[in-house]
Amino acid sequence: MGACPEGLALNSPEPTPGHGRNGHGLARSFKHTMSSLSRLLSIFNLFTQDRPAWSTEEIAQQLDCSIPTAYRYLRELTSMQLLRSASPGQYVLGTKIIELDYLIRTGDPLIQAGSGPIKQLAREVDCDVAVISLSGMSLITIHYEPSRIDMLASYGRGRQMPAFRGAMSLAVLANLSKPMLRKVYDAHQEEAQHTPGAQTLEELTQQLKAIRKAGYASSQGALDPENAGLAIPFNLAEHGIAASLGLVMPMERFRLLEVQKALGWLRHCETQIQHHLKFPRKQA
Repeated sequence: MGACPEGLALNSPEPTPGHGRNGHGLARSFKHTMSSLSRLLSIFNLFTQDRPAWSTEEIAQQLDCSIPTAYRYLRELTSMQLLRSASPGQYVLGTKIIELDYLIRTGDPLIQAGSGPIKQLAREVDCDVAVISLSGMSLITIHYEPSRIDMLASYGRGRQMPAFRGAMSLAVLANLSKPMLRKVYDAHQEEAQHTPGAQTLEELTQQLKAIRKAGYASSQGALDPENAGLAIPFNLAEHGIAASLGLVMPMERFRLLEVQKALGWLRHCETQIQHHLKFPRKQA
């Protein structure tokens, strides 16, 4: 097992002239620190719904670093409540994550702008409403508003969506530039090989071209066998966000749906959200 950097040295004193560290040394030190920081933060990528707890030894193995280094990283993260020890030698996400989630829900401009219009739409049309956003190379549900109907949906807020299945994901991908689409595709190649319509980039591109022409994406049973979805690309390029806005509903509801009317609902909701983003309401 290869050794990794011996610590973040975040409190190390700045080098001063005459202490033997030239410009090249500074560059190497900065690269070393950033590599250590990136490795420490990559610990969060290990935690999933299927693997909510990890041991020190497992983390060291995944990061390809020594166990003492892994201990140092875990000590830093637990001291900030980003991780906590659930049992001897086992670590789970800490309570600071809950606090940060609250701050996102109450402070993120898109969520703040969308909460009112999305809640109203879900209440008026009896469909769940979702906003999906590209985060790095993953598609994440950043807002999910349930309706009054009794429906089980697998991909609520905070869930990572399948990259190439479902109306919401496809609506996001349809609005990406070709270079960005290729990056997302390359990051999910294994998933693509098992997804009809996405087994090659050319095949996926043709599917997305049809979605762009239609102005929306729809799917039936792609994520949950009893549910269907209808989504539009959410034009937020000026905010640096690639997203989609969509409806989730039971299959029976979808079969009776007037698609153009439903698209009108979504576009009206999008217009309201865009307005609130441009003219945010003042906090009381």
